Parts: sequence; C-alpha cells; structure tokens
Amino acid sequence: MLETHVFTPKEASQYLKINSQVLQKYLRQGILPARKVGRQWRLSKLALDFWLAPSLARFLPRAAAWQEIFSLGDQIGEKISLSEDEVLKEVRDLRKKRGLKFKGRS
Repeated sequence: MLETHVFTPKEASQYLKINSQVLQKYLRQGILPARKVGRQWRLSKLALDFWLAPSLARFLPRAAAWQEIFSLGDQIGEKISLSEDEVLKEVRDLRKKRGLKFKGRS
C-alpha cells in the first residue's frame, strides 16, 4: 500500500511554490486534487505529484508491481538458497524455453 503525506493548503502552496491565494483559487475551482475534512482543505502529496506529472500515474503502478515481484524473488531465493546469478540463470532458461529474448546480464 502506498503511503503519502497530507498537506494543509499552506504546506501545499509551499510545496508547489505558488502563492497561497492562487492555491485557494485552484481549490475553489476544483483544479487541484483535494478533499475537505470538516471545513478545512487537505491535499495528498501523491495526488499533487500525479497532477504535476500525469505520466507518473501510469508508471507508478508498474513500479510497485515490479517492487513486489523483486521482493517475492528475494524471499524465494532466501528459502531455497539461490544466489542472484542463479536466479537470473533460471529466468533466462525459462525465457529461452518460451522463445522470449532476455535483456540483462549474460
């Protein structure tokens, strides 16, 4: 699960390096991704990052998936005592059997 920092409007304006009045205007117009908690606005750093760079929204799920795959690979390697090179050799062999090209160390 992704963790994110939550900003107040003042903190968000500092993070975005914009005037706090401009930020308030963006909040009223619904331009920025934000939620009201009671009567106060709160902004997620992660949501602001996605707003600033929409391509991150496409990349991050893939990065998180790869991180989980690497973590599982580490756990499996520890349980069956394979070195990184042995794991890569096994992956290469499986890819060859399936006719897939392997990009990486030889």
